[in-house]
Amino acid sequence: MKKEILIFTVLISNIAFASVFPLEIGEVRVVLEIRENKNRTNTLHDASIKRLQERGLDKIAANRKVLETLSGDEYANDLMAQNIIENFSEIKREDVVSYISDSALHAKRVDLGSYANIINLFQKNNIFALDNETLKKIEKISFENKNIRSKFSEKT
Repeated sequence: MKKEILIFTVLISNIAFASVFPLEIGEVRVVLEIRENKNRTNTLHDASIKRLQERGLDKIAANRKVLETLSGDEYANDLMAQNIIENFSEIKREDVVSYISDSALHAKRVDLGSYANIINLFQKNNIFALDNETLKKIEKISFENKNIRSKFSEKT
């Protein structure tokens, strides 16, 4: 039931900003697809572990590093990453996984609700310039992602 409230909250927040950033029906579908795919091993956590294993770490060490780097609920992290990806077509899921796994290698914490971490993600990928409009959009996404994290924190 609380997951439905979370999805509804994200939907309402997107509608609130619809005058600036138009809401696409595809965004709702993607959030629902993440929910359905939760039982698969396709989470950011698992993808980051796999990426670290490809770089030479064993599974236990990779898991420990990702756990230390990516805090919070896996489902919330997936929703926050999806929120970033859906709002910026230039950012792909692989870019987020790469950012998380690189941060894990360097023992840096990642909070996808943090404005600074989202800026770092964009700068690492160096896809486009961060103008005022983009920075405002990142601020909006950061706010939405903090709301997502707080909904999952209330659960525990």
